[in-house]
Amino acid sequence: MSTPAPHAPAVRDRLTVLDCTLRDGGYYTNWEFDDALVEDYLRVCAHTGIDIVELGYARFDPGGRGPYGRLPAGLTPNLPKVLPDGHGLRFAVMVDASGLAGVPAAETGPRLAELLATGSLPVDLVRVAVHHSRAAGLAAEIASLRAAGFGVGLNLMQIDLATPAEVTALVRTVADLGPLEAVYVADSLGSLHAARIAELVELFRTGQDAPVGIHGHDNQGFALRNTLAAAEAGATWLDATVLGMGRGAGNARTEQLLAALGTAPDTLQPMLDLVARRFEPLRDTHRWGAGALYAIAGMRRVHPTYVQRLEENAERDVETKLRALHHLAGQHATSFTPQALEDALRHACA
Repeated sequence: MSTPAPHAPAVRDRLTVLDCTLRDGGYYTNWEFDDALVEDYLRVCAHTGIDIVELGYARFDPGGRGPYGRLPAGLTPNLPKVLPDGHGLRFAVMVDASGLAGVPAAETGPRLAELLATGSLPVDLVRVAVHHSRAAGLAAEIASLRAAGFGVGLNLMQIDLATPAEVTALVRTVADLGPLEAVYVADSLGSLHAARIAELVELFRTGQDAPVGIHGHDNQGFALRNTLAAAEAGATWLDATVLGMGRGAGNARTEQLLAALGTAPDTLQPMLDLVARRFEPLRDTHRWGAGALYAIAGMRRVHPTYVQRLEENAERDVETKLRALHHLAGQHATSFTPQALEDALRHACA
């Protein structure tokens, strides 16, 4: 293992780096990725010391999502063949808490295990994404997932909107959920700053037993900074995506995070090659990344999907986008709905 850089926030072997490119990046590709890209990506993750790869979403109702949004559809038989012997990667999936509503709680674990058993890669970690206000209602589902043999992580969404009293209650709720592999502070709106991240990490680190994680969004260009601040405050699970590919402005960049944690240049080189060959062309097509509109959305706590949708129309002029975004800010649009976007555009064009 390489010696960490002097400014590295923690010793690398005390940290778990989870790459969620296929899951979070799927918001731009409808969870469709070229087979060759996925094979190259997995090879590189194994080489560069990524600990966990989150392969995408698992859903009981697959809807219209592509294969990595309805796992195990994307897990082709060739994927295990591209991984070196003794690679050490773990594999995870994410489930949305809202997607569990139609399944009896006690059946959540067995049904998910049955679903994923047909895939070509072994999934042993399930991360449950839930709005922070609804975490208390997941106790039975989490227990069922554990009983089915999964490690369980909990991603607490939009936690920046929680009041101090709500955060205190939330820490107690998490402590009562039983063993978790990690509990994540998720900067869903890209609105958090380093000091607030550190405060939240400290509250969860000292108030319950699970390791604390950070999932940063880059609306204000702070994703890497916030991730390192979280690590300095005691978070030990760090999320990232290749070239920051993810919903809205994207996430902390895997290649930058690994460099900041002291990864040797020769070890990091294949990741940078992958960025140049595979992901920069994708970014040219899908245009994720921080910008002025995402910065406004982050500061005003507007859901990033609004900006993503506004930016999809290349013919829409910037004044219309700005008026629509300011209207959404005034409506406290922390959740995305197509109707709210339509109303904002109608207002902007009036």
